Amino acid sequence: MSYNSNSCLDNNKQHYLKEELYSLVRNDPAIFEFLQAGALDGIWYWDLEKPEHEWISPQFWKILGFDPAEKKHLAAEWQDLIDKGDLQTAATNLDKHCSDPNYPYDQLVRYRHKNGSTVWIRCRGMAIRNQHGKPIRMLGAHTDITQLKLTEEKLMHANKELSDFAHAASHDLKAPLRTISGMLSVLQELIGDDISEEGQQIFEKVNNTAVRMGQLIQGLLEYAELTGTASKKETVDSERLIQDILKDFAEDIKSTNATITTYNCGVVTGNPAILRQLFQNLINNAIKYCHKDVSPCITITGTKQETNWQFAVADNGQGIEPKYHQRIFQLLQRLHHYSDVEGSGLGLSLCKKAVDYHGGHIWLTSEVGKGSTFYFTLSQ
Repeated sequence: MSYNSNSCLDNNKQHYLKEELYSLVRNDPAIFEFLQAGALDGIWYWDLEKPEHEWISPQFWKILGFDPAEKKHLAAEWQDLIDKGDLQTAATNLDKHCSDPNYPYDQLVRYRHKNGSTVWIRCRGMAIRNQHGKPIRMLGAHTDITQLKLTEEKLMHANKELSDFAHAASHDLKAPLRTISGMLSVLQELIGDDISEEGQQIFEKVNNTAVRMGQLIQGLLEYAELTGTASKKETVDSERLIQDILKDFAEDIKSTNATITTYNCGVVTGNPAILRQLFQNLINNAIKYCHKDVSPCITITGTKQETNWQFAVADNGQGIEPKYHQRIFQLLQRLHHYSDVEGSGLGLSLCKKAVDYHGGHIWLTSEVGKGSTFYFTLSQ
């Protein structure tokens, strides 16, 4: 058998290998069996005109622990095993798909295994229609995602344990810090004006160290909470969220004479608390890392794209050298000494974690001495 390989160069023509594969599928059942066994965990073909009649491939029953020979090709066989709530969801999606071909028949459903355990199946299908457009058959595929769901549950449990540990550790670590700060205040009151200049510097150094330690503990707690979050996403008005954050920064904005402008910050899908932390950290950095003799000028711009929202937070601050553009998103990385700029070194790592949670990316462009622009996307 020979073919002209040059035909594959014309995208407007059927590729010769595709024609050959389709011919093999039509004429050789072994090819079809290989494709469905290798790529899927079972297929099904349903007579919508006689809805009790449904052919289901043997692999589906093997996944549920049954001998396929014991099962009849009837819809009632699997309907007795599927979760009742999921059955209702599937029925609703079937009605919508039959009414509108563009509405996908695609859902995750739970089945009861022969041993009583739960098997998670992704069930997809498409209606086969007659010449009048009426659905008369359904062709579908099953994909076993049980291991994926079990892994997901383990991760959620591990994240919950991490969050609980972070809360407990934070409480235990903050208590002695409060004691140190309290004792310092008592000592200063007892000594009064008799303290030497050197002694006063020591007091200030110890107190500043305690404050930084408190900030670090709080930052690590926030990082652990963000890592362990399992809360659902919802619609969030990003403009309103930013304006609420600016109210919290009112004193900082006033003291630095900062100007903050927003453009096209629309409604996004995400976790409100995590998005607040994301915008809050970027705005805080834009104010904090400005030149001492220059009022911060910050612009926040939103852009609706095909599958996501992109935001840009631009400032006129100190700027960041290119060699640090990746390092700054790592945990506990600082580019400035504590005496120059306060902070725990967790802000941008929290931003990256927040963006990761929303299926996006974060990056920056910057010019030393002229400012930076932080970009991030949120999948929608």
